[in-house]
Amino acid sequence: MLSFSGYPFLLILMVAVAIVPLLFPLFVRKRDQESVYTYFIWIMVACFTYSFTYVLELALTTVSLKILMIKAQYLGAVFFAPLVILFTLAYTERNRWITRRLMYVLFFLPLLNLLGVWTNEWHHLFYTSFSTTGNGLFQVMHTGKGIGYWLHQGYTLILLFVSLWFLVKRVREIPPADSRQVIMVILGLCSPLLLYVLYLADMIPSLLDPMPFGFLGTGLFFYLGLKKFNLFKMVPIAYRTLFDNMQEGVLVLDTKGDLVTLNLSAASLIGVSSVQEKIAVQEIKKCWPEIHQLFSDRNSYQIHELKRQVDGFTHWYLITKSLVRDENQRIAGSLLVIRDITQQKNFQIEIERSRELAEEANQAKSEFLANMSHEIRTPLNGVIGFTELLTKTNLNEQQLRYAQTALNSANVLLGLINDVLDLAKIESGKAELHPENISLHTLLENILDVLSFLAHQKGLELILDLDSNVPGNIETDELKLRQVLINLLNNALKFTESGEVILKVEWEAIAGNSNKGQVRFSVIDSGIGIAKEKQELIFEAFSQADSSTTKKFGGTGLGLTISNKLLQLMQSKLQIRSEEGIGSCFYFELEVNFQNYKQRLIKGFSQVLIVDGNEPSGMAIKKYCTLFGLEALLVTSVNDSFLVLEKNKDISLVLLNHKIMGKNSMAAMEQMMRIVRQSGQKVDFVALVGSHDKEETIESYEKIGCHWIIDKPVTPGKLESLLVKILDKGNKPKPSSVAAEMPAQKLQKHFKFLLAEDNAVNRMLVKIYFEKMYPGAQVLEAEDGKQALEVFLKEKPDLVITDIHMPEMNGYELLRAIRTSAFGKKVPIIGFTANAINREMPARPEYDFNAYLTKPVKQDKFRKVVGDLLSHKTVP
Repeated sequence: MLSFSGYPFLLILMVAVAIVPLLFPLFVRKRDQESVYTYFIWIMVACFTYSFTYVLELALTTVSLKILMIKAQYLGAVFFAPLVILFTLAYTERNRWITRRLMYVLFFLPLLNLLGVWTNEWHHLFYTSFSTTGNGLFQVMHTGKGIGYWLHQGYTLILLFVSLWFLVKRVREIPPADSRQVIMVILGLCSPLLLYVLYLADMIPSLLDPMPFGFLGTGLFFYLGLKKFNLFKMVPIAYRTLFDNMQEGVLVLDTKGDLVTLNLSAASLIGVSSVQEKIAVQEIKKCWPEIHQLFSDRNSYQIHELKRQVDGFTHWYLITKSLVRDENQRIAGSLLVIRDITQQKNFQIEIERSRELAEEANQAKSEFLANMSHEIRTPLNGVIGFTELLTKTNLNEQQLRYAQTALNSANVLLGLINDVLDLAKIESGKAELHPENISLHTLLENILDVLSFLAHQKGLELILDLDSNVPGNIETDELKLRQVLINLLNNALKFTESGEVILKVEWEAIAGNSNKGQVRFSVIDSGIGIAKEKQELIFEAFSQADSSTTKKFGGTGLGLTISNKLLQLMQSKLQIRSEEGIGSCFYFELEVNFQNYKQRLIKGFSQVLIVDGNEPSGMAIKKYCTLFGLEALLVTSVNDSFLVLEKNKDISLVLLNHKIMGKNSMAAMEQMMRIVRQSGQKVDFVALVGSHDKEETIESYEKIGCHWIIDKPVTPGKLESLLVKILDKGNKPKPSSVAAEMPAQKLQKHFKFLLAEDNAVNRMLVKIYFEKMYPGAQVLEAEDGKQALEVFLKEKPDLVITDIHMPEMNGYELLRAIRTSAFGKKVPIIGFTANAINREMPARPEYDFNAYLTKPVKQDKFRKVVGDLLSHKTVP
């Protein structure tokens, strides 16, 4: 039935030609033009159907089977042209034309032709006769054509020519650089069309049907358009739709300054009803001379603002002119863009009105924050005050450590409140710096102690790396510096899952100035890191590098914003070095005054052995030992420590980081003790313990005979205190001594002190402070201003401390009432306030307080303010 013996290579070639169009859709990925993609696939299927059945017709030897294949060819032939017209309409963005009714019209005649072909034996309207003719290659079917055949051919040609007309029309409407896409489509349609016309005119040799090769050209040109000119990625003619639907008016000029085209918005703005260039030019000359003047102006870029009255209303327009260049950077024309900016102009007026309202709202916000400050600081005053008193009672070392941690945490909370309020003051331009001489070493130690529990709970090492030349005292705003460092360390701990967080402090003296230097604070972590493109985002309020981290790690994203604003007040700036997946380093520099600092040398230890699996932590401790004049050795494994103790008889102190082996660290220390006992050495052992599960760990060390514990993170102050204790106390530590109270002062006999405060806790605290300073004084109490005035007039006290915010009569009202009395003009009065935003000023200067105390007040501050004020009453 099949014959391939004559010309097998030719048949194989024709089979390949038939199959290749079917492969083209496999290289096409569905893009935005889904309908174009769909029609393209069906066109390729129709081409394959026709071409493959034609190959079978040539290969078959039986006339009846050849006739069957001829009929089968029409399964592809009748649908090719309707699919092409649908493809063209979709490609030229005439999708609205593709309706169900159009589908019925396009496919009615093809379906009728298909039915006529398959029933040709009954009516012979398509083919009147069939015969075979040898052309030297194959037995080719020769058919007599009927009216149905010519009706099908004419219908096909009409649809193909209509498709070409749509495409050629579009070529004229789009920029030359984009026309190549449409030309690819045109070539894809011309390929079968040209061969089809030649075939109908009997101009094809050997009586072979050339259409399979034409269909191959269709697929090939479409494929080239896809790969080289992004046929389905961006339909070029879409520019017209975008052009016509732009809100801005656009006029396109050629190199001579003549109007080429304009969009619908430009026509509407100018005042013409349709896009007609000649009418638009006339209207511009008549009513828009400013625009017409730009037609001939050769300047490369211009911008103008126009004001016009339209229908009784003022309208503002912004006109810009810019040159357009082609691919070779030659001037191809220019664009005039007309934008209606009336809304923006009106918006500016509204902004000015809103500014006044915003100032009023900002004032209301400040008052709200002041009230919130008072409400928060009042109970916090009791927490800090009584915790401070607790630390000065008879406590053992563990109780004292707990009380100091609670006090440090309360102070951190106070710092948080201060800095949130500072953010409000910064934004309103009311922020102030309060520089004072502070102990930098103590500040750093307190900060790390507060954060140590969080670090050790996550299994992280929190390390202080303090250079030897960093001064002990500097002049700066302690609260602001504390909050910046706490924010940075909190962030580092939050986003670090393993490894360490290091607070590194470096110092550089300023040449030629003996009292001023530059201190650099760096917070280094081994956390998740931050991508380079997101490093600026994190400094914006309520932002994080990745919004998903908010759910995982929590937080508002406000910490870095506050820190950066506070540093700007301190003439500094927060900077970052970070690599995603490796870690981050946040750092800043402060220029400060300082006092010379001389490190104490400690003698009594020959060599110190540091056993720490975390090298940065061990190196920091080794540096501190060197500061004290001690020779230190660092090993990072327990086995190495055994070898050192066996060989080195000069070791007199061993510092073991408990984290190196966890619970097995006690067994490791026991082995070290056995080695020391066997060699007859006298060695003191110290365990470095984190705050997590601390008590249980300490008990375990005490059971094996290790009585010396140092809380991590290790700081110079902690290490110095421990070394002194070991030298002074021997091998058995004693409870820490209670802090000595300041000696009580003496006052005049029968001294009376009036305290007006509506909060009972704060009354009790201030009363205790005062009684510790002046045990013989009589303390009078009042719960509100009205009661305080009655007590004052009756008892005539020598000193008054009054809360400013009280019921019945506030502090300033009480102040005025006392000052207007004969006895009250010279009585010292101290204002007690929790308002951290701003201190209310009296209406008249003579009604101001002699001094102020801000809640929460510490005992030292209370002593200083009250003591300075009453110094003239002290009995010598």
